[in-house]
Amino acid sequence: MTKNIGNYARHAQYWDWSGYDRTEEHEYWLKYAAKYGKNVLIPMCALGETGAYLAERGMTVTAFDITPEMIEEGKKRFADVPGLQLQVADVCNFHFEIEPVDFCYSTDFGHLLTREEIKKALVSIAKHMRLGGCLVIETRLRIFGEESSYSPLQKFHPLSQNYPGIKVWKTGQTRYEAETGRTYISQTFYAQDAKGQTDSFEHAFYLQSYYREEWLEAFKECGYQLVGEYSSRDVSSWQSGDSFRIFEIVKSDS
Repeated sequence: MTKNIGNYARHAQYWDWSGYDRTEEHEYWLKYAAKYGKNVLIPMCALGETGAYLAERGMTVTAFDITPEMIEEGKKRFADVPGLQLQVADVCNFHFEIEPVDFCYSTDFGHLLTREEIKKALVSIAKHMRLGGCLVIETRLRIFGEESSYSPLQKFHPLSQNYPGIKVWKTGQTRYEAETGRTYISQTFYAQDAKGQTDSFEHAFYLQSYYREEWLEAFKECGYQLVGEYSSRDVSSWQSGDSFRIFEIVKSDS
């Protein structure tokens, strides 16, 4: 996998900086997984928070991330959770000795910067999945005719401060380049201690989006069948042309 993914190593200890309760999101993935089975694979998992939530509710979860610092921090928090395995691995080329998984999901395929990387990831996941197992991908689509856009520098404060004696915030700007389908994100993270001393680090990267037809071609080539396609987690709110897309695909025998 291309390693131009930003400064996630420094982010690890502050990954839950926003102060938001993610229970609703965790429940969404728990219910989705339960439709297919109990063996779950979560690539690009960061700290593995959702994996821990699922494991605590009876799922057997293998979660992994390419950033060792993320997994190290995850193990500090969730090492005692039964049924959870946290690993360091590249989604484009990994091998685990685990039971074939029933369900896998990712919201981070935008970090795969070429179609070749997308296909490598799909194949690697399929090797660990049972026939009929499900992979859900949430992604931003490229749309023909769309225009470039820019969001100027903003300051972001957490909903609540999570770390005793430390105040955190972030600044960031975003630029979407229609010609390439790339979203460039440039952020600075700040952590200020009780004495007013401030530590900061840069976090700059880009996310790649692909046309719907490119996704469908990759699914077919890598042995998956499309069984669901949505523009929102609320399936009833589908609107044709939306750039956000959820693909629900299953491993097929073709």
